[in-house]
Amino acid sequence: MGFTLKIEGNESLFYGENIVQMVTASLDTPNNVRAKSTQMCLTLQIAGKLQADDNGSINSQTVKLFEWSMIPPEEEDVYRTVTVEFNHGGQCFRRITLDTAFVVDYDERYSTSSGVGDFFMIIRQKADMIKNANVEGNVALAGGLGDMATSLGQGTGIVNNKTNATDAVGRAIASVAMEKVLQKVDPSETASSINAAIQNSNK
Repeated sequence: MGFTLKIEGNESLFYGENIVQMVTASLDTPNNVRAKSTQMCLTLQIAGKLQADDNGSINSQTVKLFEWSMIPPEEEDVYRTVTVEFNHGGQCFRRITLDTAFVVDYDERYSTSSGVGDFFMIIRQKADMIKNANVEGNVALAGGLGDMATSLGQGTGIVNNKTNATDAVGRAIASVAMEKVLQKVDPSETASSINAAIQNSNK
């Protein structure tokens, strides 16, 4: 389980799970609204470590985040594409992309007792571009099944047949599941041997 942060503008930045520690996403509107408001704010709050380099270097690339926060509003690179992913259980549980994002606030806290310190930043999508923001769920799961189907199809003559490849995935998953069940209820493996014989006769 962990977070990754990718920032794309005049330069491309990437921070992995060893850097990013916490992400909060929120869509805020004024409290006194009585209908869907046009005054919406889509915000990401990101916290992480200032230094997590494997080689012990103190020149952490998180300084690039500080530099981005100081770009004046009249410069084009003040707006960048930000993608945050929350990975859990071997899949991408949530992916949030802001294509016109800017830094609202940036803070660094330095410490002599624990590592080098921490950073905390607030990133917001440009107000008139909120409709361009994108939120996805279970992204890696869908891609993973497709890759598995292609892999199973190689060498069997069904690489370009998506229906047959999908059927192969289903049969493989069902077979593994059946074996697990039989191992629990049939320690002698008698039923398991029968099941294997049935599978071979169906090939």
